[in-house]
Amino acid sequence: MKKTELHDMVLETMHEYITEAELSTGDNTFTIKVAVNKNPTKEGIKIQLIPKGGTILNDPDEKNNVSEKVQSAMNNALDKYGLQVNIDPDIKQATDNPNVLGYYIPITQFKNLITKALQGK
Repeated sequence: MKKTELHDMVLETMHEYITEAELSTGDNTFTIKVAVNKNPTKEGIKIQLIPKGGTILNDPDEKNNVSEKVQSAMNNALDKYGLQVNIDPDIKQATDNPNVLGYYIPITQFKNLITKALQGK
């Protein structure tokens, strides 16, 4: 098998895995979409939670509440890696769906993670 074929197969498998990931919180179910954010002011990994089924977050207070709870849960889980998720303030420009929740992890945090790992910390 050629190196490029293996590379493509791994990417395809990862894409399938990531696009199939789901998160349920209370009565809400979301598909998790992960991609690279190339915006220079928010360069890093972007995470979008796309509502499934009947999930509707029309009330801004409800959306903020769910968004903050998800952020807190993600930050608790990622803390052991020294990573923190920020709420994406520009999510409204990134999608036509007003129910999508957006987050990002700055690329500098991954630099710190890699540096610590290489130093054996």
